[in-house]
Amino acid sequence: MSRNILMKVVFSIVVLWVATHFTRQAKAQATNGIISGTVTDASGAAVPGVTIQVKNVNTGVTRTVLTNEQGRYRVPDLLVGAYEVQGALPGFQTVVQRGIPLTVGSERVVDFSLQVGQPETTVTVEGEIAQVDTTSTAIASLIEQKQIADLPLNGRNYTQLIALAPGVQQAARGTSGFYGRGANFSVAGARPEGQAFLLDNTNVQDFWNHGPGSAVLGTTLGVEAIAEFSTQTNTYGAQFGGAGAAINAVTRSGTNQFHGSIFEYFRNSALDARGPFDGPKLPTFRPNQFGASLGGPIRKNKTFFFTNYEGLRRGLGLTRVTFVPDANAHNGILPGLNPIPLSPLIQQLLTYYPIPNNSVGGGLGRYSVVATQVGNEDYILGRVDHMISATDSVFARYIRDRADFTDPFSGSNLPLWPETHRTGNHYATIEERHISWALARTGRCLSRLPRNRRRRLCTGRVASAAEADFEPWLAVQLCFESRHRQASAQCHYGFRQRNGLCPSAQCL
Repeated sequence: MSRNILMKVVFSIVVLWVATHFTRQAKAQATNGIISGTVTDASGAAVPGVTIQVKNVNTGVTRTVLTNEQGRYRVPDLLVGAYEVQGALPGFQTVVQRGIPLTVGSERVVDFSLQVGQPETTVTVEGEIAQVDTTSTAIASLIEQKQIADLPLNGRNYTQLIALAPGVQQAARGTSGFYGRGANFSVAGARPEGQAFLLDNTNVQDFWNHGPGSAVLGTTLGVEAIAEFSTQTNTYGAQFGGAGAAINAVTRSGTNQFHGSIFEYFRNSALDARGPFDGPKLPTFRPNQFGASLGGPIRKNKTFFFTNYEGLRRGLGLTRVTFVPDANAHNGILPGLNPIPLSPLIQQLLTYYPIPNNSVGGGLGRYSVVATQVGNEDYILGRVDHMISATDSVFARYIRDRADFTDPFSGSNLPLWPETHRTGNHYATIEERHISWALARTGRCLSRLPRNRRRRLCTGRVASAAEADFEPWLAVQLCFESRHRQASAQCHYGFRQRNGLCPSAQCL
């Protein structure tokens, strides 16, 4: 199975290379931004042939285009970040506009008015860029990296910020580790399923298409790696997809300066309030989140990297109270009845019920027990950006997100049938971009391998294991768009499910 998947990935990369080198220009994808505008002279007439340089302030990467006969220019497929734009033409003063923030999926209009003079004379303009998007009718709410870092997030789950968008309500969370414990969102009263979750234009939903992150823990790690994201709630383009909303996120990239972080959050249950059924000893609750990130240049102004690791270790003690047969009932002695001879099968059945802490009568007693739910998760992200030339660039990103959750009760108040859920998500994206005549040709190869496994220990006369195992799913997608044509190719390799269920008579 793994060898076949590897061969398919290699074949897809070869197809990607061939297609990207022999395909016509295509529009930029939804994650990156666009800077466009018009250049005029002092009389308001269009000025053709002006050299426009667009520079990413953080990486130093510069793109150069010329205005057309109408004095217009357009620079597509720009990474999010801060930019400055320069316009120059012999016989006119050079104009530089700084402080241009480019957000995910946005288009900024930067117009120039050139004055007659020497090109050596530079006029610098700052802070005059309109913050209102005048090129799109889409309704979206932007969440920036500062908001992600500063706003309180329980469990460092950035998807909680989706509810900041107008018309978005958080629905009830899932309760099943197999189906998913993540939060669901309803947009404008729509069903709380089916939203599109994109990360760098890659679908990162789980195997039930309920949301990103670990389904078994209901977490979405990777806060340190998210640069920003927007929640598209209405009239957005068809490239997003989704039913009711499209959450479009972009990961951070390296810059010419090294930057990083290290963190650890730890909680102790010593000061927690006691529950109504807790005994003298308070059940433990000790979540621990930790991680680090690092980004910087591999080659200045050319190649950059960013990597992030986040870990979660959580133990939650729970107190459960139930009623079980008392000591007399274990021996076949019930109130008001003669002793009942017990068959060996009934005696074996009664061994699964512990002796109660105190008797309540009628052959029953109350039993209180404490057991710990254990959840662990490891999230790793790596990203590399490389500028081949002023018109060609390559981007690659890989995510590995593995988690497990063990429930000692598993639907029962007795910790006799513990159930373990595991998820393993792998998302890989390789993208090549080529810019020509203000159009962007993009070739992308992506791989999605979401996996979920559930295992329950069954006890009975013959012990066995019940599991539902979904084998990896590989999706390879090649998308090429232009103003007049669109072509795409997708290969999907579905789940292979294996069920080894316990006989119903032996699963108690």
